[in-house]
Amino acid sequence: MNLTDRPTIFVNELANKYTALFDVYRDQKIENFSLPFIAIYRRRDERYMISKKFKVYGVENQQIVFTTLCEKLTTSFVEDFQATMERNISKYIPEVNEHMSTTMLGIIITNQDVDGKILKEVRRYRKVKFIKFGLHGWIELYTVVINLKDNSLNVHPKGKSFVESIEKMLNEEVKV
Repeated sequence: MNLTDRPTIFVNELANKYTALFDVYRDQKIENFSLPFIAIYRRRDERYMISKKFKVYGVENQQIVFTTLCEKLTTSFVEDFQATMERNISKYIPEVNEHMSTTMLGIIITNQDVDGKILKEVRRYRKVKFIKFGLHGWIELYTVVINLKDNSLNVHPKGKSFVESIEKMLNEEVKV
């Protein structure tokens, strides 16, 4: 296996892993970024009283994953990717009153050494935006850097729960 093929193989395995619960759209483009895939998970919960005719409330939660490959990771690439995610939030938020939360992950996969300054910024990056003062929910944004050279994964501590399965996938790859 060629070292340049490893990120592509990893992206395909990751996309296949997401297909179990997510809607996966391959070969997408957002502004200047070509994305191997975008994965979207939607969940709707409703509570009823006596029968389904009397709905007490309904809530919608979703998770969106943008994935990109990067040969040489720079601070400007990470900042541009984060800004692009922030600018495109509104395209992925449903226009319903029952929207509760959306979590957006921007996964950057690289096969090169990553500067410590970049990793520090990635671990610090967490944006929370409230929609109409929180009455229509909120949006959380995280950036994830997966370095295939040393099988490391970096994300804000609050975003760890969203990437546990990817971390497990990386650890299994090391054992093989």
